[in-house]
Amino acid sequence: MAIVPGFITALLLAAVKGVVQLHTAMANRRAAKELLNWDARALKDIGLTRGDVRGALAESFSADPTVSLSLIAAGRDVTPRRDGAVRPSPARATAVSKDRLGNLPSAEPALCA
Repeated sequence: MAIVPGFITALLLAAVKGVVQLHTAMANRRAAKELLNWDARALKDIGLTRGDVRGALAESFSADPTVSLSLIAAGRDVTPRRDGAVRPSPARATAVSKDRLGNLPSAEPALCA
């Protein structure tokens, strides 16, 4: 039984895609390690802690730590932390009265059909 040329092409493309993803993950891992050199104040400015960075770097060697760091910084981390701590939920926007907005066009109610 002969191997179909399309199968070989698909196999090669999958291998190349895997190598590219691994290379990207390694480059992003090096960038995430640089965050450990930042002081606590700079990390807080981007919504991270030193523990968040260490936790992301503790993931699988082939995993991209910047994905979990970006989720944490955006306040969308849904995975439990290893130390059992609970991250505070991000502040919710509060409603503002129309009087406080003044004459802004966005203060007008939108018409819905």
